Amino acid sequence: GIDEIYLHGMSIDHCGGHGVNLEHCYEDPRLADSIFTYNARAGVNLLECHDIIVSANHFEENQDALCCTDSFNLTMTGNNLDDHRRHGVVIENTYGSVVSGNMIEECEGIAIILDRDCYGITLCSNVLADNFGGGIDLRDAHGCAVSANTLTINWVRGLIVGPASGRITVTGNNFSDSYRGDDSRRKGKQNLATGVLLDGTRDVVLSGNQFSGLD
Repeated sequence: GIDEIYLHGMSIDHCGGHGVNLEHCYEDPRLADSIFTYNARAGVNLLECHDIIVSANHFEENQDALCCTDSFNLTMTGNNLDDHRRHGVVIENTYGSVVSGNMIEECEGIAIILDRDCYGITLCSNVLADNFGGGIDLRDAHGCAVSANTLTINWVRGLIVGPASGRITVTGNNFSDSYRGDDSRRKGKQNLATGVLLDGTRDVVLSGNQFSGLD
């Protein structure tokens, strides 16, 4: 219930629940330049918030990095997410948002999930690398754009568009393994890369994407 809350320069770790839990912070919550690590639930949990800024933070080894539920207008940019025990970013029942310029690596689950009536969300210019459950899962999302992302070595699926999703534009993304030229790839680790699965969806545009070295 706190409007215009501004949290910055904080180190929040080893909490038994969420690192930061913002409920009904309707006007302009901001979280910047902080680190959220080893929390038992989400590093940041947002419930019924509006006009949210999450920028230039580190998230590592929480259950999920960030969960945003029943909210509006999330701007999540320039964050570093690594080694989460479940998912990276989980957005539900939220619209008018952007997730851009983030690095999301080695989640045990999925890097980015849109579920439960999401619409009008752009996912762009993110690097999604080595996530063991997949890169992007659009479970229930409409009118969304997925563009200019680099999805490298995501083992299950780079991108899934499920039967409850539609009106999705997928442009200019790169789906690839660890090929470095001269037939060279990383050694000593799995090199499983995957592409796009369209599962019972409709009204999807795929244009100008690169698929290389996929299993």
